[in-house]
Amino acid sequence: MSMEEFLENPPFPKFLQFETATTCNAHCLMCPHSKMKRRGQRATWGTIGKIIQEAVHKVDLVCPFLMQEPLIEPRLIPILANIKVRNPNVETVLYTNMNALTDEQTSKIIDYDLLNELHISFYGPTSELYKKWQPPLDRNQTIENIKKFHTYRQQRGKRLPQILIHVLGVPEIFKEWKAYEELAPYADGIAIVQYDTFHGNMHDYGGDQTRFMGTMPAPRTPCQKLWKSLNVHFDGNVVPCCIDYDDENVMGNIHHNTLEEIWTNDKFQKMRNLHMQGRWNEIPMCKNCIVHEYQFSKDWIVYWLNREVTVKS
Repeated sequence: MSMEEFLENPPFPKFLQFETATTCNAHCLMCPHSKMKRRGQRATWGTIGKIIQEAVHKVDLVCPFLMQEPLIEPRLIPILANIKVRNPNVETVLYTNMNALTDEQTSKIIDYDLLNELHISFYGPTSELYKKWQPPLDRNQTIENIKKFHTYRQQRGKRLPQILIHVLGVPEIFKEWKAYEELAPYADGIAIVQYDTFHGNMHDYGGDQTRFMGTMPAPRTPCQKLWKSLNVHFDGNVVPCCIDYDDENVMGNIHHNTLEEIWTNDKFQKMRNLHMQGRWNEIPMCKNCIVHEYQFSKDWIVYWLNREVTVKS
């Protein structure tokens, strides 16, 4: 399939992200969860099952997490197990603050190979910064959980899940980088991640990300996510972006249409067309988004820069 065909008729995406609830045990400084109208909700098994049944066999990567803390989801283990039963080859990933990890979750995730990657948001190189950025979590408990999880994986002779620690790209955290050396033996990687303002709705504590990300920000191009990822909320609403946390742009609902039908419907295609025409400012959610600066692939950016040159010439 040529790039032009891909853009006009995008095949079903390879990345699926869906919400099983909208509860969290933290009030992180950079997160809009406290502003969200959809807090305290829970997906039914019917909704979760429909998502898994329709989509998991078509994708390469699944993340059963959106605006929530996955480790406080009491159904986490059976959800992960159902995903793996539906598609044994699919990769699963979780993003977590790691504070609520239980021994049962540790043993079942590792022993039954339920997870490929575990991404840990840990913004506390010092106790003071942890208290500021991730209240009301217990820093010592989080560190203990990271060490415990790694130790159990090592004892069981397992390679997965990969343990990856995320450090937020803000000046006061970055300058304490050396403090993360304590966790280095218990992780497969520690990386700076882009600070995001959730399309301009959160205060910009990150500022110029160049000093953290190591490269200059990429120029604005159409959003890669509109062609490559699918996001489903707890009630079956499908949104075009993982940071559409309050259903600003609902593309459809899985209880009315299939995920395949929603992915190719007029609403989705209209948004893609606006992006292809460089008219993202006409979409309030996209107008102030900065995700494009560091999160799109190099091939995607180069294609659009070349296409722009070709069109102009």
